[in-house]
Amino acid sequence: MKKNEHVFGVCSGYTSDGHGVVKIDGFPLFVKGMMNKESGELVVTLVKKSYGFARLLKLDKVNEERVSPACPIAKQCGGCQLQHMSYKEQLAFKKQKVQDVIERIAKLDVQVEDVLGMAQPDHYRNKGQIPVGVVKGQVVTGFYRINSNTIIDTDSCGIQSEKINAVLQTMRSLFKKYGNAGVFRHLLIKHAFVTGEVMVVWIVRQKKFAHREEMVQELVQTIPEIKSVVLNLNTREDNVILGKQEEVLYGESFITDEINGLKFHISAKSFYQVNPVQTKVLYGKALEFCNLKGNEIVIDLYCGVGTISMFLAQKAGKVIGIEIVEQAVRDARENAALNGLDNVEFVCSDAAAYAKKMSEQGGRADVVVVDPPRKGCDQVTLDSIVQMAPERLVYVSCDPATLARDLRILEGKGYRVEVVQPVDMFPGTHHVETVVLLSQQKPDDTIEIDLDLDELDATSAELKATYQEIKDYVLKEFGLKVSSLYISQVKRKCGIEVGENYNLPKSENARVPQCPKEKEDAIKAALKYYAMI
Repeated sequence: MKKNEHVFGVCSGYTSDGHGVVKIDGFPLFVKGMMNKESGELVVTLVKKSYGFARLLKLDKVNEERVSPACPIAKQCGGCQLQHMSYKEQLAFKKQKVQDVIERIAKLDVQVEDVLGMAQPDHYRNKGQIPVGVVKGQVVTGFYRINSNTIIDTDSCGIQSEKINAVLQTMRSLFKKYGNAGVFRHLLIKHAFVTGEVMVVWIVRQKKFAHREEMVQELVQTIPEIKSVVLNLNTREDNVILGKQEEVLYGESFITDEINGLKFHISAKSFYQVNPVQTKVLYGKALEFCNLKGNEIVIDLYCGVGTISMFLAQKAGKVIGIEIVEQAVRDARENAALNGLDNVEFVCSDAAAYAKKMSEQGGRADVVVVDPPRKGCDQVTLDSIVQMAPERLVYVSCDPATLARDLRILEGKGYRVEVVQPVDMFPGTHHVETVVLLSQQKPDDTIEIDLDLDELDATSAELKATYQEIKDYVLKEFGLKVSSLYISQVKRKCGIEVGENYNLPKSENARVPQCPKEKEDAIKAALKYYAMI
């Protein structure tokens, strides 16, 4: 197969990003915008050793769930990837995405629940982060073209709240009236859905500029719900959005919102879930899985600004939230005081370090909740959780692949996956959140199994992929045979522990062959496939 070659194919499924998968004589092509069971003419745009990419030219058979994107810039903007799918198809795709990794990576025979979707899957975002640029001397606002720093000029977004769009349109009018080309880098707009309050953050290259006061006055007069206007100075020449210096130009330094009866102060730099409607669903499901009776000790690792912790504190005896970001911990403590919660404590610490220290000191928890970043939990954290022996473990994840990797480890250490519940926090995109309930297996629940420790390598990577699985993958996808020695060498390069005797010669003077580059790349691809790197 060659670049620019025209082929006809049938789509047989989706990648994790929502691209269609078309196999031509067994060779997979990934096709943006093509849907399952569709057929049509394609042109090959890129060919790799084991896969390629193609562009859809003409559809011969159309999936009945295909829809016309509501957004006029959907094909150019990188923000939403699934607008050509009906919402029903989006939810089916996301369920299958989670099911695939549960079976392939976690190796579990668990049926994933239907995705909890939205009744109205548009205008759900409470935060807009809008780039500002200059084209031919005129200020433009919009969103980045996919894989580019070019701004697509637009005055609204279909997944942002209508109020955020109204603020954006007012700012565009002010730019047209007052200019200030090159001063603004971004607009950050936050909208509290329950209280209606709005914060506008001007991210600028200089603190003083023409008509600054007039712009503030006209903005708040036009949008009376604005309770805070903050200037954020960022002179860095990189992709970091917010700078360190801030100045309140109008109102307070925060706005207030509510979720499930809890109040939260939201500042310019505060993390706050962008879909408040589904946040209530997600955290409500986590609370349900915890099954709290009122006297439990709960540890919430990676607690952020304490949103889940405070949900849990309404039902638990004591909640301890652990977060490494100091500002987030300060926000969490302030929000707990705001809500009069005296049974929740926030500790500024690395989650792994805290969990390890607590387990070493014999500390225990009835329930542990984890909501880690996209990379998932590290081995120390998982081992420490197991050592604390909570009866229930609730895992909230934003990445199905790393979730599946961690579930496989936990299943091997005495925890059983009971429920896997995806929640659609980001309609129109390929992202999906998942909340999982695990329970501690009692002695009567366990079964005896035989493990070949040499095959598993008896290391921190032991429950991710065996050497034989890696060999089989490389042979199937690349047509190459690789030895355990080569696999161990590549593992070491990638920072993965290997067994003590791997990668060592049998005699002192023996010459150890080194893995060729082609086979190293193939092994790395297998490690990525199994979410080990």
